[in-house]
Formats: sequence, structure tokens, C-alpha cells
Amino acid sequence: MLSKKIKIEDIEKFLSENPSFFIEHPQILQSLKFPSLKKNNSIGNKVVSFKDWLINNLRFEKEGLIENAKYNYLTQKKIHQAVISIINKNNLKEFLKYLNIELPKLFHLEIINIVCTKKELSSKYNLIFLEEKEVDKYYRLNNHFIMDAVDDQKILYKNAKKKIYSNAIFSLNIKSLDFFPLLIFASTDKHFVSNRAYDLILFLSKIIQFKLGKFF
Repeated sequence: MLSKKIKIEDIEKFLSENPSFFIEHPQILQSLKFPSLKKNNSIGNKVVSFKDWLINNLRFEKEGLIENAKYNYLTQKKIHQAVISIINKNNLKEFLKYLNIELPKLFHLEIINIVCTKKELSSKYNLIFLEEKEVDKYYRLNNHFIMDAVDDQKILYKNAKKKIYSNAIFSLNIKSLDFFPLLIFASTDKHFVSNRAYDLILFLSKIIQFKLGKFF
């Protein structure tokens, strides 16, 4: 009698089509062996039982939740500090200086820029100038928010001293202006491509938008 060789793909397909298989046959789990997880969540060489594997997984998951909670707490504190500083700025020049110099330091970013499509305004306040068609091409949606690895628009980071790896871009909606400026947060690491929640940086962007609206 010929035995049919079972492929890994067949097993994966079967389990995906029968997600309750191990619930209906829990005894099978007792005989299975699983690779252990190292502290950095990579696969180790040691083989462990399903129970130990499950306990390790839960422990790593808990550590990850605690780390994310700590990160969010510290970020919230920085956001509160930034909002108070922004509210207390009394003129546009003082505000832009804080935005370009102090705020990046607070959040360990390489740069924070405002991109403007009006040459005279860009020159007057030392903003990044970009043609309106380029802004429309990449960021045409009003109040659109992007978090990703950098694109080929190097001009957005021309004042950066180091290579930019990731960025967050917010299209500002200021009713007194006849164009939509861009707010650029740029980092030299994967700050904006990791699975970090974006609600805090989005909130800060809206505070900056509100304050700019008051100046213009």
C-alpha cells in the first residue's frame, strides 16, 4: 500500500479550515513539542511542551503590554509638556523656533518641519518650500495623516543632519490660508513604522494646527 506524503502546506490548509480542531482533540496537544522562545521573542533551540510554550508566550505578551503601556505613559507626559509650551507661545517666530528646535529634542526626533507651497511665506518664516502640485500629488487629502518609511521627497528633510528613516506627515487645515501646509515629523529610526499607536502624535498635530490658525 502506497502512503501519501503530507506536505506542510496541506497541514496549514487543514488547520486554517478547521480552527476548532485542537479544541475537539485536545489530547493531541499533549504529545506535541514546541520551540522555546528566547527573551527577544526569537526561536530558541530548546524544545518544550505545549504547556511551557503557552506559559512563555503569555509571559512575553504580558511583558510587551507593560512595555507599551510604559511607552504610552511617557509619551503622554511629553505631549502634555509640549501642549503647555505651545499654548504659551505668544508670536509666530517664537512658536516656529520651539517647533523646529525644542520639540524634536523632547520626542527624540531628527526634525519637525512645516512645508509651505507659498514661496514668499516660506522665505519669510524659513519654512520648507514645495510646489503645490507636489503636495497635491502625494498628500492631497485635507487632514490626511501618514505614518510610514520615508519616500523620495528628500527636500522635506533638507535641514536634517542625519539620514531619515521614517516620518509622520499631517496635512494642516488652516481656514485663513488658501493652501494646505504639511507638518512633518522625521526620525532616524523606525519610530513611525512600528506598531505604535498614532493617536498621541495625531493629537499633537491638531494642537499645532490650532495654534498656527491663531497666528494666521
